[in-house]
Amino acid sequence: MGRNKLAGIIAAAGFGVLVVAYGAAFALTGDKVPGDTTVLGIPLGGLSEDDAKAKLQAGLKDRLLLPINVKAGQTTYQVKPADAGLTLDVDATVAEAGAGRSLNPARILRAMTGGDAIEPVVGKDEAKLKAAIDKLAAQVNRPATEGTITFVKAKAVQHPSADGLQLDNEKATETVLSGFPSDGNPKDLQVSVTKPKAGSEAIDKAMTEYAVPAMSGPVRLTVGDKKADLQPEELAPALTLVAKDGGFTPSLNAKLLEPLFAERFKTLETLPKDATIGVVAGKVKVIPAVDGMVVARDKVVPAILAILPKPSGQRTAAVGLAHTKAAVTTEAAAALGIKEVMGESTTHFPYAEYRNVNIGTAARKIDGTLLKAGETFSLNKIVGERTRENGFTDGNIISGGKFVLDLGGGVSQSATTTFNAAFFAGLKDVEHKAHSVYIDRYPIGREATVAWPSVDLKFLNDSGHGIYVQTLFTAAKPGGQGTLTVKIWGTKVWDITAGKSEKTNFRSPGLVYDTAANCRPQAPTAGFDIKIYRYFAKNGARVKTESFTTNYNAADTIKCGPKPGTTPPPGTETTPPGAGKPTPPVGTPRPPS
Repeated sequence: MGRNKLAGIIAAAGFGVLVVAYGAAFALTGDKVPGDTTVLGIPLGGLSEDDAKAKLQAGLKDRLLLPINVKAGQTTYQVKPADAGLTLDVDATVAEAGAGRSLNPARILRAMTGGDAIEPVVGKDEAKLKAAIDKLAAQVNRPATEGTITFVKAKAVQHPSADGLQLDNEKATETVLSGFPSDGNPKDLQVSVTKPKAGSEAIDKAMTEYAVPAMSGPVRLTVGDKKADLQPEELAPALTLVAKDGGFTPSLNAKLLEPLFAERFKTLETLPKDATIGVVAGKVKVIPAVDGMVVARDKVVPAILAILPKPSGQRTAAVGLAHTKAAVTTEAAAALGIKEVMGESTTHFPYAEYRNVNIGTAARKIDGTLLKAGETFSLNKIVGERTRENGFTDGNIISGGKFVLDLGGGVSQSATTTFNAAFFAGLKDVEHKAHSVYIDRYPIGREATVAWPSVDLKFLNDSGHGIYVQTLFTAAKPGGQGTLTVKIWGTKVWDITAGKSEKTNFRSPGLVYDTAANCRPQAPTAGFDIKIYRYFAKNGARVKTESFTTNYNAADTIKCGPKPGTTPPPGTETTPPGAGKPTPPVGTPRPPS
């Protein structure tokens, strides 16, 4: 055998060995992740592509949901991955780690001997990420604040200046991305610090030269020979000093001080009076406006600020009066177009002192109500809560089908009378609720009850002009009747008439025996339904019709004591107070009013 042929055989044999070795290496490592590869501490070396993906997904499952903690100064903030549109791209991360089959010898060698710590590949929604960074910036950013001085109980309190922070949004985006998936540890944000313009010397100067002298005693404002004193503790809540450009600027909150000014300046000024409407001798009259002379508010604050730092004996300033027009001028009142009665109603009521008090109080509060076109009348708003402080007393109401005493009983008489005046004035019904039981002194089906604050009487002034509500009240005397008349004045739009259906759906009252100590006997009243019509006419011709249905419950007969043939429980009062004085259902005001 020749030397060359032998060399060829040896070479071929060596090549064969290499091929076999290469094939074995490829079979062993060709689709494996390099041996020393980790992702966020999770070892993936030697795993197939699919196994590496599964292990990575499982290993980071909990961290993928953790909020990303970031820190600016001493404050830590959180960014939720879902809000920032961040996800882990498992496929790309494993590919980056070197998984996947390859015939490249270098790749096979790396799989057998190499591997690195690989950063995860993060998928992101750019719009969501920007929104999350903007939100983070809104939390982090703050302007530098100048030193201030405020006053508590007439004592000056110094507040030092504070640096401001400004987030670098671009670098914050990188920080948030690098913190996903989160390990719970906060990453520092890059922020720039802004400094206040004034130094601490300015606020120290303000304390010495202004704040302390300002609280040293009262200041006096004068108009001619009249005066008004303002005490330090009265001015203190509205006074503030702010350091600025090496100095300081004092300011007074005039809006906060207005109640004080209004009270203290009564002796210095004459307030304007709005024009209004009155009824004189059965005719509408415009009561003219009266202009006033009031302390010029734009001059008051500078005057006070100028004398606050001055010593005793120099803490006085003269202020002028300004001619001030009424908010409602005579011309404006005349232009409301209030000239005639649009609708009116009168109801009567039997004597009870609580009725005189409650109906009369409500009537006086309603009297003189002025509504511009488009405004809504609210009885609860005008009359207010029925309390003793507001002029009301206890009276009969029905609660749960029984007569009880409660504050304001009787106000529903005012509501019913006002409702009917608005009904015949042709004004739009916004809210009304009939009594639960029929009361025969009211127009059947056409009445209203009220309860503070839930049940109200409301109507809209849709007449196109102003309206004025007038009430005329006559108290009842023992054995007699009282009256309430409500007139609505304005410009008449409609001729209104009313109609009603027959009673339907009759409901019979029951019989109740009541052994309670506070039982009040009650006569029965049948329940029924009735439909009410309102006819709108112009020039004698009907234009439209409105209707609503009123449903009355039956009121049971209530007898005080046990049911005949039964034994009352021990201690039961068989003849309770008032048992000899049955409470008639007729003429009794309805639920809380």
